Parts: sequence; structure tokens; C-alpha cells
Amino acid sequence: MMTQQARDSFPPVYEPAPSLRSYPADSPRAKARLIVLALFADGRVDGAELDALTRRGAFAELGITRDDFFEVLYDFCIDVAQLPNGSGHYLVAPAVLESLFAELRAPQERQALLRLIFDVIRSDGHLADGEARLFWNALDAWKLTLEHGARGMRRPQRWPSGSARTPAVNHPLRKENRHAHVS
Repeated sequence: MMTQQARDSFPPVYEPAPSLRSYPADSPRAKARLIVLALFADGRVDGAELDALTRRGAFAELGITRDDFFEVLYDFCIDVAQLPNGSGHYLVAPAVLESLFAELRAPQERQALLRLIFDVIRSDGHLADGEARLFWNALDAWKLTLEHGARGMRRPQRWPSGSARTPAVNHPLRKENRHAHVS
């Protein structure tokens, strides 16, 4: 029988971090999963966000049917349920997030998807920290700038908080206000 002291002298054994299912590069499902991630970035799916996808014609833009999109959403929920959680939210490790962004390789697809992500995260009238982090992570992973993401986008009349634009120092889309992971 092993003593507690002997057991403590062994290095801890860690299970490999679970990963999400993979999709072919630039596939409609890979793109749809990133939109699903944008839907969940604030911690919940808002009906206004789903309505915005329909109004914008996002399913056709992604090259996927509405039913297939919801299948990707369901699969994402199953995959994420295997991830570690903290403070009531599932945490997507930076390496996992990078692998999701890496599934999009075509520069024009990346820019189009960035615009769609932006439309999704602002559609409910509120920009949560997780949404801002996801947006910044996409910019970094794809080596894009705000100017890349802004091409072809309509500027909102008001900022997501519903009030006049907040000072740039406190705005969650400012680079210095972002975080390394999406929760």
C-alpha cells in the first residue's frame, strides 16, 4: 500500500484538454460554428441575434441551411459541455479558439465572417465583454485590423449601450481592454 507522502511525490497526471470537433477548412460548418460562438459569447443566445441572422441572409452567406446551422449549434453545445467551466461559464482555451479561427483560411472569407460576427454581437443592442474579446481574438488570429473588419459595414447610429458613444478609453473594443480568452 502506498503512503500519502509517496503518492504526493509523483507528478500529477492531467487529462488532455478536450477539443471541439473539426470541420474542413473554409467549410460552411466551420464558418457557422464561429457564428455560433459569437451567439454564445455574451453567455446566452438572444432572440434578436437569431432574428438578425435571418434578416441579414446569413445562412445563405455562410452556405448553410437554417436546419444545418442549428445542427452546428447543437453539436457545439455538446462539444462545449466537455470543456472545463469556471464562474458558471464554459471556458474556451486560447489554443482551442485558435484552432477554430484556423479553420478559416481564405482572406476574403475571414473578412466576410468578421463583418458577420460584428453584426451578430451588436444586434441585441449590448456589447458584452465576451463578445468584444471574441472580436479581438478574431482580428488577432486572422491578422486583420479594425479597418479590415469595417469595410462594407454600416456604422451604427448609436453605440451598443444605447447611449452616446462612451469614451474610447473605456470602450470594450479598445485593444487594451480585451482579454486573452472567451468565456
